[in-house]
Amino acid sequence: MARGDRLQVEHHILGSTVMYMHHAIDLGDGTVVHAKPHDFRSPFAGGKVERTTFTEFARGREVRLVVDPPARFERDEIASRALSRVGREGYCPIVDNCEHFTTWCATGDRSSRQIEILTARVAAVAARGAAAASARAAAGSVSRMAMRSAVGGTVRLGMRAMVPTAIVAEAAAFAVEWRAHQAGQPAEQCRRSGERAGLATSIAVLAAAGAAAGPPGIVVGGFAGAVAWVSGSAAASIAARISRRIGPLTSRSR
Repeated sequence: MARGDRLQVEHHILGSTVMYMHHAIDLGDGTVVHAKPHDFRSPFAGGKVERTTFTEFARGREVRLVVDPPARFERDEIASRALSRVGREGYCPIVDNCEHFTTWCATGDRSSRQIEILTARVAAVAARGAAAASARAAAGSVSRMAMRSAVGGTVRLGMRAMVPTAIVAEAAAFAVEWRAHQAGQPAEQCRRSGERAGLATSIAVLAAAGAAAGPPGIVVGGFAGAVAWVSGSAAASIAARISRRIGPLTSRSR
């Protein structure tokens, strides 16, 4: 660890098994600067930027380096930017958390991959729900052509399970992407890992829903799961691009 490094350490949410990463800037002298809530048990009750010892920050846990997104400033400037904010009041786990702070110190941009992962996956559930209608139509066409009488009832049951399947698949994608981010993998690699996990889960769940009809039902269910996931991913990607374009325009208008 060296002056200007971005550090992260695992914390648990309110004593649960759900983990998130708490971030800080290393000052190279045994102390760090980090934005933190006044009480980790009440993260929405405010907080401030503090300078504390490295030992207090780590609390006996493994400390990891953060390198994504790449730093735009030199180490001394990153440390100076962090020190300039010591004592600043204000903390919100959604829009002004420790990762927002350290990313700003290193790059000049306020962003948090943890929040981006969470909000993207929540938004994707809605996108996949909308895509379920097209998946039902696609799977229905296959069943009419190949196995109308054999698996019609089972396939319809599987199609009714598509919204719950989208939720389960998104949960799997979120879990994998979250852990990949915590392990320090680049953002795009994390996203791809999550997408693969979500696709596999969607296929597996709807294939299982059609299993009562035998191999044809498994094929139809798996096909529907793949269509639902891919269609939802495309819809979510379009929505994200629109949001990124609108964001700068909104900022300039303020």
